[in-house]
Amino acid sequence: MNERVIKIGEKQNKYLVCTLEDKKVVWLSEINKYLVVEPVVAEIVIAVLNGDPVDTIIELSHKQFKIDKGQIANLIEEIQSTLSELLDSSSKNAAKLPEVLVEFTSGEHIERKYYKIYNVIFFVEYETSRAVEINHPKFSNFEIQAVDQFDHHIKVFHQYNTFSLQVNGKNRGTWNDQDDHFLGGKFSMEILQQLYRKEENEWLGVFHAAGISDGEKCILFLGDSGNGKSTLSALLMAAGFDVLSDDFLPVEASANLVCRFPAAISVKKTAYEIISEQFPQLLQFKEYNNPVLNKTFRYLPVPHIDMLCVPCRALVFVKYSREGDLKFEEMPQAEAFQHLVPDTWISPKTENSQKFVEWFKRLPCYRLTYSNNKTMVETVTKLFDDLS
Repeated sequence: MNERVIKIGEKQNKYLVCTLEDKKVVWLSEINKYLVVEPVVAEIVIAVLNGDPVDTIIELSHKQFKIDKGQIANLIEEIQSTLSELLDSSSKNAAKLPEVLVEFTSGEHIERKYYKIYNVIFFVEYETSRAVEINHPKFSNFEIQAVDQFDHHIKVFHQYNTFSLQVNGKNRGTWNDQDDHFLGGKFSMEILQQLYRKEENEWLGVFHAAGISDGEKCILFLGDSGNGKSTLSALLMAAGFDVLSDDFLPVEASANLVCRFPAAISVKKTAYEIISEQFPQLLQFKEYNNPVLNKTFRYLPVPHIDMLCVPCRALVFVKYSREGDLKFEEMPQAEAFQHLVPDTWISPKTENSQKFVEWFKRLPCYRLTYSNNKTMVETVTKLFDDLS
């Protein structure tokens, strides 16, 4: 992978370029975005990023790739438009952040929770019930009685349609009300960092994925929300596998190991009947409702709470379908990468970004579509055996 300094308008940026099967991946450091393109397109993207004159790009591309000059001109225009949209979107997102909240408006309605996770005690103050709903349920099984001594103090402010997160007296982020999922992600990231004593730049990335382990290695199961990752996690846990996480899965940067994130499994109401056959206690747990997603769910605690970190051996993009036979097939890496990146937090640190792509390139990728839970468990079990 080659690193170069480039210029877009008045901004200095770094980008990285690498090969992924028959495609090229271009990473824009300033905005932490990846483009997966054909090699010919990558060369033109690089020339545009370098600020080369359009006429020069057209002439050189025409000679090198034997492409019609009109097509090249249209492609350059499209590339410039895409890059401008990415930069503008990043700037707008940064500009629209509200002011940081630093004080509670009143102490009357503050909910105070204490969690003990891996012998680390967190004291968390939530300003509103909505702030509680976003973060508390997945850690509720770690809640303990109030104590005088704790390791970390977290405050979640919620005022004027704004959330702010403070950890040990330091601001960790501010978001508009409609972006509460960013608050949830950052809250989890802070818990993660304190548990493993690693700063944010010591993590390769965090995946919106389920991590299933046999104690020595793991497989990542990915897919859009509603495709059955949490149900799959609970069923595989019932079959004897270890769930590292069903939704927030971190990979550390030093050895590229996938680490457990000790949150409970979120089980949607539509899966209660299936999961309660194996875990009848699920029906006794408190039920929560997310009005934004219009979904009702309960949280199923994971019994294994040791700090496990294991290597990943494969990525599986999973989809539950009510009908049809099970389909399990290899998936092109370039296609898998394009599905993976949009829902993944990848470290903006240049060294980590490079490690991330190299780590990904070593992993086989598969697509799994299933309707029968038993055959799904059998297929995953066989995959673990084959990867030994």
